Amino acid sequence: MVTYFELKHYIGRIFGQKDLEDNDDDIYVNLSERENLSDENTNICIISNTELKALYDKVSNFLNDNLEFVTLQNYEVAVNMEYPFLYRSNYSIGTNDSLNGIKYTLNYPSIEYCIFLIIKIIDNYKMNNRKSMLPIRLHRSINYWNRRYNNQEVTFQNILPQIISGLSLKIETDKPTNLSDFRDYKTSFFFQFMYRSGYALVEFFDINDIFHLNRSSRGRIDITQLNTPPLRKYSSDVVDYYKLALSSNDPYIEYLSFYHIMEYFYDEVFKKKMIEDLRDKITHPDFVYKDDDKIYQIVLFVKNRMQIDGRSGLGNERESLKYVLCEYAPINDLKDRISFIDSDAIQYYQSTKVSFCNAPVIPWSDAQGVYTQLAKRIYFTRNSLVHSKSGKNDERYKPYSDEMQLQKEIPLVKAIAELIIINSSSIM
Repeated sequence: MVTYFELKHYIGRIFGQKDLEDNDDDIYVNLSERENLSDENTNICIISNTELKALYDKVSNFLNDNLEFVTLQNYEVAVNMEYPFLYRSNYSIGTNDSLNGIKYTLNYPSIEYCIFLIIKIIDNYKMNNRKSMLPIRLHRSINYWNRRYNNQEVTFQNILPQIISGLSLKIETDKPTNLSDFRDYKTSFFFQFMYRSGYALVEFFDINDIFHLNRSSRGRIDITQLNTPPLRKYSSDVVDYYKLALSSNDPYIEYLSFYHIMEYFYDEVFKKKMIEDLRDKITHPDFVYKDDDKIYQIVLFVKNRMQIDGRSGLGNERESLKYVLCEYAPINDLKDRISFIDSDAIQYYQSTKVSFCNAPVIPWSDAQGVYTQLAKRIYFTRNSLVHSKSGKNDERYKPYSDEMQLQKEIPLVKAIAELIIINSSSIM
């Protein structure tokens, strides 16, 4: 749990005041370009310790695991919309349903919600044993905000929401309302807004989605690595899928694009494997072509292996995926590449299922079963993304709410896709 003084210190840093003491003093913020606080023209913003403590106490009583801030008659959640006009300081949508006693407001987050988000930021760093940093969007000088909104009264309550930026949807009701009903009201507002405006309104589910707290920097490119000419010839089709995956910020698009690279080789590898196994059987010393039972065994082998689709005659997709993995993704190479992308991913895949589709863990040390479980994890996840039957809610990927968990699957499919592209290439 984040303490009050941790919150106070963090807000002090946002407003450019470092090294505050753990006491009940107010925070004095110089909003002018000049540093001389004795100048009578200096613009000072006072963050009252009493008011800040009251906000902390209020918000702490209603903290939860996601980004919904809920009281008896109020609901607020952070939303995103890719339309710059909506982030102007005077932008606001407000509408009242007087018949049902519901008020909707879409604009800057409330001061309570700002405190709520800041506590979430601090808590995220603490849980990950990392030093609390200011996200990039909170790094602007306080003078920037003072100049930008110089016709407004500059107070802590009106400038912090502008620093936090973004939008939130606020729902107020005339009577106490449960969380389920608040969510229904939210869904109704979202659809009507999107239907009438033509713009997507997306709910944030995790503090990392808003502030990218755990996003690791790609770092500077080592130019010397780019001076080496390519020595292999790659399939342009699979490289296009790889390009699409890297150019997207949506894990849904990323996952399916990387999966398409695996799928591209299904027929080729399945056919190769089928021919090899059938050739081994018919050339085995025990096989006698005049023996009807032996011939029938071959028929059953082909039937069971292919699980023939009457329209396409193709093999079972999950088996085909397993063959592709065996052909192009040696386990040790795969583990090395995954670890390079994300050092924690190997252990995560070994210990954690994909809960939204019940995809299994990966037993890396099981030489016999690892490819079977790999294929299941990838294929079950893929099916959850592309199928959306309402009767299978336990196996259906839910956009946005499952996004963070799907993001954790990206290092796995990215590493596999890269190995497939490389190991299916030819030397120039």
